[in-house]
Amino acid sequence: MKNNRTKKLHRLKLGFEKYKADVRKLHPDADFSNYPLYLYIQNSKLFQKPEYSDIIKYFVEKKTVFGRNDMAFNNEVFEIPEVFSVIENYEETTIYLRKLFNALYFQSFENIIIDYGKCKQIDVCASMCMDIILSDFIRYFQKCVKDRHTIKIKEIKPINYRRYEIEKILFSIGAYSSIKGLKFNFDNIIPFPINIGHKDNPNLAEKRERDITETVEYIIGCLAKLNKKLTDTAETNFYKVIGEVIQNAEEHSNTKRRFLIGHFEENNGDSGNYGIFNFAILNFGNTFYETFKYSENPNIDIIDQMNELSKKYTTNGLFRRKKFEEETLWTLYALQDGVTRLKNWKRGNGTIRFIESFINLKGNIDSDDVSKMVITSGHTRIIFDGKYQITKTKRGNEKEEFKMMTFNKSGNIEEVPDGNYVIYEDNYFPGTIISVKLKLDYENTENLN
Repeated sequence: MKNNRTKKLHRLKLGFEKYKADVRKLHPDADFSNYPLYLYIQNSKLFQKPEYSDIIKYFVEKKTVFGRNDMAFNNEVFEIPEVFSVIENYEETTIYLRKLFNALYFQSFENIIIDYGKCKQIDVCASMCMDIILSDFIRYFQKCVKDRHTIKIKEIKPINYRRYEIEKILFSIGAYSSIKGLKFNFDNIIPFPINIGHKDNPNLAEKRERDITETVEYIIGCLAKLNKKLTDTAETNFYKVIGEVIQNAEEHSNTKRRFLIGHFEENNGDSGNYGIFNFAILNFGNTFYETFKYSENPNIDIIDQMNELSKKYTTNGLFRRKKFEEETLWTLYALQDGVTRLKNWKRGNGTIRFIESFINLKGNIDSDDVSKMVITSGHTRIIFDGKYQITKTKRGNEKEEFKMMTFNKSGNIEEVPDGNYVIYEDNYFPGTIISVKLKLDYENTENLN
């Protein structure tokens, strides 16, 4: 044992002498009188590099997250798109997110400058995705620095953001609020900062109930600002909306975290005051399609129905590459009443109830052209704006009627849906994000006494 320690010390001394020789080649006058051997030994004992977060590791594993893995910015200035929105500008927004991820993962630049100069609109979904990527990498870099590992990236900073349409997101629920802790107050905005549920939390069920209650209380508080309140029916529907979507996100994700965020903005229009409530819930991991296609505990009856439906589409020549594929069909089918991936699962109509609750909260389509819900999962986006309604129909050989949403005039899931509402996207979304933009006005609220 003593000989081993002696040999190790000898190697360290040799290493120290080589280190000093290398330094003196560049700096002939270097003085090591204040840098004894023990400091060299101490600094040589590096900790193992920290692990990436589960989300970063998942993105690396999937390779095509948000776009091709070779996408890159040309320089250190990363210009945010004019419309940075998962809902309104999906392709350009996801390409930006892919380039940002690559720049952080490969540490392509010493300085990363996020330029909002051309940006005119940001939605909460795009903001949340970017903030999660940034915060996970920043935490990783901080751990590396703490353990004395070299990090190429020295600074990440935004520029050209001093405009209301940018600051209202960036400093209320966005990166500077959630990561830097810097907040601006706006008289017409009530933020609901990012809320995270973690599967490792032993009290996750209790936290979920608190999150549901806090969200509904938040929107009630927002409406009070307009001297209004939800009708009893609308309030009940809102509890359903929030509860169903949070529980589904937690149960069907194969990563550890789900994310919830909200943003309320009061507007003064020609027709009076109204509020716009933006809400999004996100989980990274398996998509709807992957959940059913590769389930380890499949619901055989549902999978058989999906496979049979795929055969009919194939036989009738209804599939179109990168227009309407099996993934698009299965994602649409996964939203229907009674469809669940698990055997012996008593729920399975949560998503259709969520859709129904949104439709009930939304105003009349003729007077409300603002409200919209979008479900994005994998290569599929499905848009709800009230044009297509829920219908009741029998499915297969089953006698019971089920609630269905087929996005076609016939109400038949075996016929191709409207391509403007059920959309195939080239850029893959690594999980599921449900985005709601809801105009709250006279149709689903009433005046406070």
